[in-house]
Amino acid sequence: MMLRIVFIALGLFLAEQAHGQDRPWSERLHKSLLPLFSHLEDGEVGSWGIAGDSVSLLSASYNWQVRNRLVESYGNAGEGYLALARFDGRCNETDNGPRCGLDMIRGPGSTVGEDTGIFDPLGYATPDGMWGLLTPTPFPGNLSALVYGNEAIVHYTRRVGGGLMTVRLNGVAVATVDTGLTSGEPQAGRLVVETGVTDQATLSTLKFETAGPSPVQVNAVEMRSDLAGSRYHRLARGGAGAFMFQDSMTAANGEVLRSLEMDLLIVMIDASFGDGEDPVYELYESNLATLVDWYMAQLPGVPIIMITHHPFRPAIEAQADAILRIARQRELGFINLYDLFSGHEEMDNLGYLNGRVHLSPLGGQFFGGYIHGLIDEAGKQAAIADQNRDGRFDFFDVQQFFNIFSAGDYDLNEDGITDFFDVLTFMVAWSSSTAE
Repeated sequence: MMLRIVFIALGLFLAEQAHGQDRPWSERLHKSLLPLFSHLEDGEVGSWGIAGDSVSLLSASYNWQVRNRLVESYGNAGEGYLALARFDGRCNETDNGPRCGLDMIRGPGSTVGEDTGIFDPLGYATPDGMWGLLTPTPFPGNLSALVYGNEAIVHYTRRVGGGLMTVRLNGVAVATVDTGLTSGEPQAGRLVVETGVTDQATLSTLKFETAGPSPVQVNAVEMRSDLAGSRYHRLARGGAGAFMFQDSMTAANGEVLRSLEMDLLIVMIDASFGDGEDPVYELYESNLATLVDWYMAQLPGVPIIMITHHPFRPAIEAQADAILRIARQRELGFINLYDLFSGHEEMDNLGYLNGRVHLSPLGGQFFGGYIHGLIDEAGKQAAIADQNRDGRFDFFDVQQFFNIFSAGDYDLNEDGITDFFDVLTFMVAWSSSTAE
């Protein structure tokens, strides 16, 4: 609680100190966070993901800090979608994710795609451009993954020329699936494997192998538990900008994204190849708008929050303005990281950077804590404000609150008693939520 207050106070302090800044620190967070935090606060699963570049991919970065803090508060509903091409769990003190113990073991005939750069054709069907390919050599091509959770969902691609794939759980065959199509564009395939595990500390081994002469594409494992809490999906690709992400605007990827049942999608994507010439990147705004519109069409009703990058280079300022315009035109959520610091030198002097672009462990901790502070405050207020859980902030929430409060037992601020301060807690939450 104290650390969260510190990060919120820091944001207010920076706002008071900013000179000439006309970008807000955040906008429309309450409405954007309502579905996620309604589920979390009600003891259910809150599913969310980040579509981003390397800043949202690397193991010491901010995204894992946000994930860890939500898990600490609400519980772990599973490790979520994780591409096999970057499946290694991080087990040292400076890294925060993916979770220690996760691992991918490549056998004969196995190849995995790059986690960085331009999407290649096998990656068009995935959210992050990452894939795994199994080819008989002539022995069965195979790879294995060590996974957590009582349910492991295997994400593969069905395409013309695809072969049979056998899936084994701890050495025992549980399914053989046909990944082939006779015609048409690639489609998303999904196999649910019940692991039989009853806790979140036990690893299971999934093995994927070819069961015939044709290759098989298996992309990721989505790990779920039967517990309530946060479930984070890593949907990022290193070095990929708005234009490059458009290669993933396929029917197959849309199927994958919808299957994750997300309550929130965060978009934090820098400019890169195809977005124009550095430092202007004159095509960035239109490319990002096209991508965001596609996400909105594929995920109807799923709120989106757009986040700017930290100011590691001057071009980020124009990008921050473009992101704000896109968010406002579509009434999406917005978080401004650009104006937190004056530039690369200040962040580097504080030890927040690892090289020119990426965050150090200390930087990941700072930015993760800052973002979590914003979304935790707004999300909890939104969940309080929407008393009747109809997805809106209106008079009926006020009526619902006072109906329950008048019954005599509604300790909203969790101080052990029902009193005026519970009324105050509700009114602050409701007024903050309706002010956006």
